[in-house]
Amino acid sequence: MSTYDRQIKRIVNKIRSKGKSNEGKPIRARWDSDGSPAYARSVLNERMKFNGECPFPTFRKLGYKTPINEIRWIWQKKSHYVDELRVLNGTQKTVWDQWEQEDGTILKAYGWQLRNKKRKFRYENISLDHLDNGYYKVETDEQGEYILLDQVDYLIQSLLTNPYSNQIKTTLWNVEDIDSMALPPCVYETHWQTWDEKLHLTVNIRSNDMPLGNPFNCFQYYVLQRMIAQSVGMKHGTLTFNIDNAHIYNRHEEQIYEMVERPMYKTPKLWVNPEVTNFYDFTIDDFKLLDYEAGDPIKFEDIAV
Repeated sequence: MSTYDRQIKRIVNKIRSKGKSNEGKPIRARWDSDGSPAYARSVLNERMKFNGECPFPTFRKLGYKTPINEIRWIWQKKSHYVDELRVLNGTQKTVWDQWEQEDGTILKAYGWQLRNKKRKFRYENISLDHLDNGYYKVETDEQGEYILLDQVDYLIQSLLTNPYSNQIKTTLWNVEDIDSMALPPCVYETHWQTWDEKLHLTVNIRSNDMPLGNPFNCFQYYVLQRMIAQSVGMKHGTLTFNIDNAHIYNRHEEQIYEMVERPMYKTPKLWVNPEVTNFYDFTIDDFKLLDYEAGDPIKFEDIAV
């Protein structure tokens, strides 16, 4: 049965039985339909772990291309321009519309952090074939030649040259920029580790909406793990999500409690085109969700967080 659904059911039932509500407290979230406070019930410090299988929900049917395009927008395109996500999705509506600023961006958030936070990487160790084209310049210091690499390139080059390091991390939570973001990141950190000859990924999340955000995040970071692993010539291992605050908004409770009592189906499989060996070459056509069975879709009310 679905590995993802078993874990989401466990957390949902824990929120239902032991969760604490923030009703009456000062909160930011509002319901999109009427602007009233979107109170939530939550538990702290939950973990979801997958042992290589595809974490995709079967309690209800979801499309798989939109979460892939969002992770490509943030990680592959390193973009903070909402129009670039619209192009990837082929639609004018995105979940980021409410945070789009007058300049068309979400300010210094998400993709901006991956592109603009850089570190030195020694030139003699660089695999030029795996760099994002056009975003490097060779410079010199007292130790010799180096290139300033953004967070994604630094991650890939580190896995190619020093895969057993325990310091291969990315972060979107840079305190000096938080006040210059349209939305502080929910998924804010990754840690990549080579163990037992496989690439394992830990994802840290400060706040996770279990009906809407969680299924997107689990699947898209699995896709990212597959893309990175294939690009550096490794097999993918475990995928672990550490969730600081797992919550359900009050108008979603009845629907999600009904949802987790539905039948589960088998875990689907994700096909990733084996011919692609460069992270920046993947397109949406290089992914297919196979053997996917699921229950009827559920429409949850939108939130203006």
